[in-house]
Amino acid sequence: MSDATVKAKQYIEEGNLKEALKLARKRHGKDDVESYLSILDLLINENHLPALEEKGMYYQYYDETHDNGDYGEKYFDEYLEKQPKSINVICDKAMSRFNKGDIDESLKYMDEALDKYKTYSKIEEPRLSKKELHMARIELLIKAKRYDDALRNLNNYENQFGSTQKSDLYKGQMLQKTGKNKEALEYLDKSLKEEATVNAFNAKGDALYELKQYDEALKAYNECIPYENKIQDDLELIANFNYKAAFCCVKLGDDQKAIQYLNKTINMLNEHGRLPKDIEAIYQKCSFEKDRIMRHGDIEDKEFKQTKFLPAKYALIGLAIILVLYFILKMQGY
Repeated sequence: MSDATVKAKQYIEEGNLKEALKLARKRHGKDDVESYLSILDLLINENHLPALEEKGMYYQYYDETHDNGDYGEKYFDEYLEKQPKSINVICDKAMSRFNKGDIDESLKYMDEALDKYKTYSKIEEPRLSKKELHMARIELLIKAKRYDDALRNLNNYENQFGSTQKSDLYKGQMLQKTGKNKEALEYLDKSLKEEATVNAFNAKGDALYELKQYDEALKAYNECIPYENKIQDDLELIANFNYKAAFCCVKLGDDQKAIQYLNKTINMLNEHGRLPKDIEAIYQKCSFEKDRIMRHGDIEDKEFKQTKFLPAKYALIGLAIILVLYFILKMQGY
């Protein structure tokens, strides 16, 4: 038993459960997962519900295997048996279902959380306001790529709560995804006036691209590039604005610039090994387009030319010199 666990046990014996939970969280912050989980188990044995949710959240977000794909759901279920009106944990369970790919069940639990908002337990106030809960439900629909449903919910949200920078951004994105590109630009520009974000610039680029306004689309995609270091985990987003920038250049007749974007996209995707189906399609499209430009255009691939190859004549001379030196050394006993 670690020193931290001994200390936590002392807190628990004194009835100071909140302090024990604070200590557990500190150990988690120090990457001492063993002590963290041990303290949580001690608290759970004392029926301390916040520790039960904490353990579920650990498996939801931090554990490498997510408890063999359970995503903390069994801990949330245990919590809800004791406190069925907990909006917080109903939302936690919704995320568990979402992570397991059960989108309809996830949305059902979000709806349950909204229904119970008027009668939530006074023991535990919700972390999210009702307005934030509606937005969280919309974000689940967007993550699930149910764009028509998300757009309908955004319209309802706007009617009920008015517009915000976030709702304008999401509505612009969903309008673009559902083919309403001109209308999308109105919302995306409105969002960008309030806050410049890579998602808004990317969606604006996509809307302009679909409207065949390639010069303006390229400007929007170039606005995304300074954000790349901050969004390294979002390969789909980074690949999108880079490869479409390349095809804007193709449409504008600037094959030399297109090759630069194509090389960048191809090299970036090469570093990721096996790719998801959609991104693999982008990789293939870029490779075919580069091959087409190099075969049919008067283009110099400057990046490729950085690699120097010796002509065959000089390579053979070099090989002969090496062989001569080898035999001289052999004759001298080396």
